[in-house]
Amino acid sequence: MLATRPNTAEDEIDNLVAALLARQDVLTREDPPAPLLWALIDEGVLYRPVAPAEVMHDQLMHLVEMSRRPNITVQVLPYSAGGHTGLLGAFTVADLDGNPGTVNVEDITDGRVFEDPGMVSRVTLRYKSLQSEALPNGVSRELIARVAEERWTGTAP
Repeated sequence: MLATRPNTAEDEIDNLVAALLARQDVLTREDPPAPLLWALIDEGVLYRPVAPAEVMHDQLMHLVEMSRRPNITVQVLPYSAGGHTGLLGAFTVADLDGNPGTVNVEDITDGRVFEDPGMVSRVTLRYKSLQSEALPNGVSRELIARVAEERWTGTAP
């Protein structure tokens, strides 16, 4: 994905990767307890070649392993869900204990953060609608593992 950022210096890409890895550490920490994460991914991302096959395989297997953690749920929106609002772009809903929710909406320029309760409510409702179409966690995990092995091993296209 970073390869699609023209004129981005190598040190900036290194910083972006480091920041991503630091954010992931939050999901496995013990003190304070790791937050809960519910992730919805479109089935198409399992097949789209955004890295070499070995990297795709390893990334999908990482998702499988992370989805086994008690604080992480990964659900796949299957092709059978058809066109859905999730295809309009990525978004994150953060619900912190005792604080109003926050929404980050990704777009081609980067992303925007909203704290307006009405916006948070609308995006949360869309998330719940998408989640109702998604495969359960265990079924999603099996699909991700199967695609990793069938599509992204040495004999796969």
